Amino acid sequence: QQYTGKDYGAYDKSNLGAEELTAQNVDMYAERSMPLCMSQLHSGLKRDHKLKHWGRLQYGLFLKGAGLSMEESLLFFQREFGKIMTAEQFNKNYSYNIRHMYGKEGKRASYTPYNCTKIILGNPPNAGDHHGCPYRHYDEEHLGALLAKMKIGSPSERNEILNHKRSKNFQLACVKHFEIAHPQAASVRGANLDGVGNHPNAWFAASVSYHNAKNGGTSSSSGSAAAAAASPTASATTKMEVVSPDAKA
Repeated sequence: QQYTGKDYGAYDKSNLGAEELTAQNVDMYAERSMPLCMSQLHSGLKRDHKLKHWGRLQYGLFLKGAGLSMEESLLFFQREFGKIMTAEQFNKNYSYNIRHMYGKEGKRASYTPYNCTKIILGNPPNAGDHHGCPYRHYDEEHLGALLAKMKIGSPSERNEILNHKRSKNFQLACVKHFEIAHPQAASVRGANLDGVGNHPNAWFAASVSYHNAKNGGTSSSSGSAAAAAASPTASATTKMEVVSPDAKA
């Protein structure tokens, strides 16, 4: 099923509210507010100090949609790539592609971040790659070990995620991760959960709005909110656009 929600294609620094996403604070947001697909790309970048082509596209466009400006994106990637190459090598081989993502090179088109359907049905990762959907592309043992290492939920909650993977409900596994990481999200006034499970940038935006609302102390105790809390991502799952792994891209 084709994704029809917000495409996050336009650079919009308002995604974080009053704060701005910069090369300096990406690490913090990666730890707190990124879905597993993007936190794995971030971890791979920090470990290897580089990303291959599909990883650079998936993560670079995600960061653009999350509110990272082109200038800050260049700083962010150069800082990591610069640990294994010179500034001249980075500028020659990689800076053009980053400017291209933002519509500043080539045909000057502004490219949109990948939604869940595109990631699930896209090129699967090979050795040394970090792109893709972990729920789709990791084997069960690898995924289970990763969830445990990251301390995502209790053993029973992690098993719920693995059960979704076994059933090929990869997006529901991602929604379950969100529910675990953001307790009672639907009862927090100001938290916008639209699109969680359909788009990585929606997951990120929902997480940021949740933490901003929590930090502001705006929690709802109304009857309707309490009912929604029984299914924290009701607004997200109601419009879930689940894609079959056997569908064609």
